Amino acid sequence: MRQFNAIVLLILYLSVNTELHQVFRLPIFFEHYFEHKQQNSHISMLSFIVMHYFSGDVRDSDYERDQQLPFKHAHCCVELSGISLAVPTECFTELVARFSVLARKNVIHQPVFCSSSFQFSIWQPPRA
Repeated sequence: MRQFNAIVLLILYLSVNTELHQVFRLPIFFEHYFEHKQQNSHISMLSFIVMHYFSGDVRDSDYERDQQLPFKHAHCCVELSGISLAVPTECFTELVARFSVLARKNVIHQPVFCSSSFQFSIWQPPRA
């Protein structure tokens, strides 16, 4: 049961945080291929892939349908997960302001004292 839960959580994590969610669009890919197959019975899967993925961004009559294909373009949001993050603007600007203040501070590096008795010993203190 633990292994099953771990696999489910791993798949959920990968589908939300990577482009793995594009795999969920594979049924659209096959439906669109069969639509082209009905229009032209001589089209092969390879020529369909070349037409839609390696011929550039062609704006034809089914352009909107082409954009629904998997791995056609990168999405900043995941439609399938239903998870969204809302950050209030004032909080975001406050965080940016704090970060910029921290970035402007000059940090003076002072060397750490290291006794000469440890220099040739096997067990030395950690170094930065």
